[in-house]
Amino acid sequence: MEKKFMIKHPTLEDAQAITDLVALCDIEDIGEPDITLSDVLDMWNSIPIETDAWIVLSATNEIIGYGFVEVTGANRMDTCVFVHPQFKNQGIGSLLIKIVEERAHVLANGKDGKQKLMNQISFTNTAARKLIEDRGYQFSRLYERMKIELEEQPNQHHLPEGITLRPFQPDHDEETLFTLYDETFRDAWGYTKKDFSTWISQKKGDGYDPSLWFIVWKDAKPVGFLMSRMQEDGLFIDLLGVKREYRKHGIGKALLLHTFGIAHQRNQKTILLYVDSDSLTNANRLYQQVGMRPHSQTAVYMKEL
Repeated sequence: MEKKFMIKHPTLEDAQAITDLVALCDIEDIGEPDITLSDVLDMWNSIPIETDAWIVLSATNEIIGYGFVEVTGANRMDTCVFVHPQFKNQGIGSLLIKIVEERAHVLANGKDGKQKLMNQISFTNTAARKLIEDRGYQFSRLYERMKIELEEQPNQHHLPEGITLRPFQPDHDEETLFTLYDETFRDAWGYTKKDFSTWISQKKGDGYDPSLWFIVWKDAKPVGFLMSRMQEDGLFIDLLGVKREYRKHGIGKALLLHTFGIAHQRNQKTILLYVDSDSLTNANRLYQQVGMRPHSQTAVYMKEL
């Protein structure tokens, strides 16, 4: 292994090559890329790549492997590992997972409570799933990538009287948005408490466009929100949440169709998002109501450190 490959931490100059590598893996697994350069840069806003990310270089200095570990909460870390399709079955994936786990143990040292390491893998990548199952990971969850191609300007969904949808106001609504997120996602699987400054700085990373963030109000009380961003492959809906007592009032549907309308005005027909297939709020049913369809699936595996 040491004679053929070299492992090191990436630098910002490697971001495009890593994007290209992950895109190759996506094409093999689901038939098309599911990553953009802004995705990689956004991720790197959340992790110190000089300690918590790794690349594998071939003898010709080509990036053929990539992995990272991210602390996503008080008791949770997340990781993904990618290997160039032409360099599979050479031990690269196993080596990266071993390095990731060693670093995760260091990060977990001194923390209270059981630490969980979550590994996300394309559902169709049976070899990768077997690899981590053999290392003691257990299947935990399935996420669906949903998609719609807009053919015409969508009709808007009218909200009940007294409820209004307004654009996010930069430098004014940030804490309101965070409070909404914290309350509406608290009962979601995998939720971890985050502090405001970290959360908002990550959301204002590469691709930040406040004109694609919206808040729904009941009089002067915020009750729902949607955050999205424009990517190279379409408009990506990052977060959608509605307070429990205001669900089933059409607020989520109104936020989605309003965002679809903005995308259509900007000549962007492709809308994308990820949803937990076992969502407590049956969010995937809402997305199907507005015309979105499952496109691919990601398996989430868990291991207690």
